[in-house]
Amino acid sequence: MSRRTIRVLAGIAAAGITLTACGVGGGSDSDDTETQQRAGSCELSEEATSDEPVTGEVAGEITFQTTALKQDFSPYFETVIAEFEEMHPDVTVNWQDDPGDASFTQRLVTDAQSCQLPDVVNLNQITAYALYRENFLLDLDVKAPEIGDAFIPSVWDSLVMPGIDSHYVLPWYWGLTGIQTFNTALMERAGLDPSTPPTTIDEQFDAAAQIAETSGGEFFAFSANPMWRLPSDWQLMNVEITNEDETEFTFADDPAALHWTERMAELYQAGALPADTISSSDDPTTLYSQGRIVWGSTNASSLRFVQESNAEVYAATGVASLLSERGHAFQDGQLIAVPSTSDNPAAALAFAEYLLSPEKQSEFISDERISNFPSTEESLSIPKLTEITGDDALAQANRLSVELAQNAENAFIYAWSDAVNSAIIGEIQLAMQGDKSPQEALDAAQDKANDILSQG
Repeated sequence: MSRRTIRVLAGIAAAGITLTACGVGGGSDSDDTETQQRAGSCELSEEATSDEPVTGEVAGEITFQTTALKQDFSPYFETVIAEFEEMHPDVTVNWQDDPGDASFTQRLVTDAQSCQLPDVVNLNQITAYALYRENFLLDLDVKAPEIGDAFIPSVWDSLVMPGIDSHYVLPWYWGLTGIQTFNTALMERAGLDPSTPPTTIDEQFDAAAQIAETSGGEFFAFSANPMWRLPSDWQLMNVEITNEDETEFTFADDPAALHWTERMAELYQAGALPADTISSSDDPTTLYSQGRIVWGSTNASSLRFVQESNAEVYAATGVASLLSERGHAFQDGQLIAVPSTSDNPAAALAFAEYLLSPEKQSEFISDERISNFPSTEESLSIPKLTEITGDDALAQANRLSVELAQNAENAFIYAWSDAVNSAIIGEIQLAMQGDKSPQEALDAAQDKANDILSQG
């Protein structure tokens, strides 16, 4: 693509995370008061551990850390910091930017272990959960009880972590998975009506079976690799993937997961899916732009690539809502947290609130290089998101995405790590190839996933 799109999950390292701790705080079942005064080996202030909101003076020196933003967005953040320091003359904000590479999570873990976390930190959900479980994040519902008022309600409400009722992170910019894109010309060749695209996963599977019968192997429904469909398909179908607090995987016992696996196996064996893609990690957007598959990405920004790489396919692209039985699109994005180890929590919370204010988010997201959404309701009404002209696929997708963003929900499954993903996908592939029955594959996948989960 010719324009830089901010990566929604920059620097995620979903491998196991271990914080060596003398005591467990936030996520612990322990009621030990002394334990709650610490985060790992770090002593916490009374201001951080009390049950009262932070009311201290907005003063002192704080460190603000972003992820892979300094190269392209320095002027914006320098202005935000200068404005905040002018509003609060007794505060000094030191800005640092992590490159967001594969070692991102481990660097934050190391900082936490040495009691040197930034005061305001941009992080991903896996890292946030690890820090929360060791008491390294402030309980925002206690420490800043009104800080969530400006955010999109569905996003804010869905950002609680497994097994708890409080918020420990703030939403920032995010990407939405909420549409389906499809090649109308290929649908017509398969005898399908592109004016009435499928509205559920099952309806899409029915259409895929018809494509297999009529295409003669010249084109296919979608990529065969289940990694592009899980866990989102199961979420859209309301499969009970885990128990409520995400301490155990339960999907093998859900008839909907079995039905999905059976149908994927049937489609693959019937030739509805390109056989050479079952273990390929190639982005389906490439296959779509080549005219090989009917359905493309669920992310509107992918259409820029299609537009630039194959004008004919782009002109034939249709857009509709995602195949959802939940009634909500999914959002996945960048977070802001204030660690419990901050020496100046009042200044840190004030800066976080200013950074994420409707005014500042509107300015940030208005940058044409950014294809993500803001997290405040007010910022969804900026001209960039409301004055979308044209009737081409990208314009249609952008308008639909803005509409869906009003009620988007965080859909992150904290237990679904890279290791879990590999185990589950591997078993599903065996079922699709006929080497195991769908139920055998699901049972084995669940056993492997739970073994990984039990190892932390």
